[in-house]
Amino acid sequence: MVPHPFPHVQVAASRAVRALAAGCALASLAMPLAGCGVASNAGTADSGAAATPATAGQPLGPTITIGVAADLPGLGYWHDGSYSGFDVDVARHIAKTLGYGSQQIVFVRVEPQDRAAVLEDGRADMVVAGYAMTDDAAQDVTFAGPYLETRPAVLVHDDDTSLDDLFGRSGDDSDGDRTADDRADDAAVCVATGTAMRARFASRSDVTLTGHDTYGQCMTALMAGTVDAVAGDDATLPGLARHRREPYRIVADDRGGDVLRYGIAVRHGYDELANKIAGALQTMIDDGSWRRYVDDDLAPLGYRPSRDLTTQDVAVR
Repeated sequence: MVPHPFPHVQVAASRAVRALAAGCALASLAMPLAGCGVASNAGTADSGAAATPATAGQPLGPTITIGVAADLPGLGYWHDGSYSGFDVDVARHIAKTLGYGSQQIVFVRVEPQDRAAVLEDGRADMVVAGYAMTDDAAQDVTFAGPYLETRPAVLVHDDDTSLDDLFGRSGDDSDGDRTADDRADDAAVCVATGTAMRARFASRSDVTLTGHDTYGQCMTALMAGTVDAVAGDDATLPGLARHRREPYRIVADDRGGDVLRYGIAVRHGYDELANKIAGALQTMIDDGSWRRYVDDDLAPLGYRPSRDLTTQDVAVR
């Protein structure tokens, strides 16, 4: 059994609540993720944003809390009182496969830099929020996946052709002979803090990195002209471009071998839970649900997977 704290649910002491708690204790023996209590409000965003309801009703009994993005159309998006997007559909499918009903699923908003922290302190039981399964990230969380493969990309103004070769630039300054004019031509790239794209550009001498907490803040910087590009991938960026009035285009890394693999994250060392999630992912791929979610959520925005995932792709790390 995987131990797991649930500080996100608190219940006032009463005879009825004590009875419910006893029932939850029994349920938790059968279901390691079972959170005990009655939530007067569903999920809330603990990362500084205003509290947002996550379900239409009040979940009773065991609940599962899932961290998702709230500002990425097509992936995880909070709009008109509910969450939508590919990550959200995947999260719901996994939770239901694990035995949770719709009213037992609680979503909380997470920002990229907070994904490991919300698992560590118990604010979320798993995170499905465009979390790339990099070696660095795997030191902080345990992954099951991938559930999506993407290509690194940048979002630029439609009329800016100077960044078309951004992924082809070597950025080599080993001889130290770059002039002031060379540096003036460097691309100013905004990277959301906590995302894998920072490492992709950190060693580049021909790129000036600007960090913001959210993709939305990076988009504001792009619109204001303080940066030349927003770094992300070909699944994240299309939705951001579609929801802005200005014309943008996406420059993707066409070299083929550079792929970002999204994984479902749980607290580091929770291998038993991760293996159950991996099994649920394999079922989702095998029964055609994965392809349907791609077609419904991402294809309308322009994302096309280079290949369909197979059950053999999914593992725990």
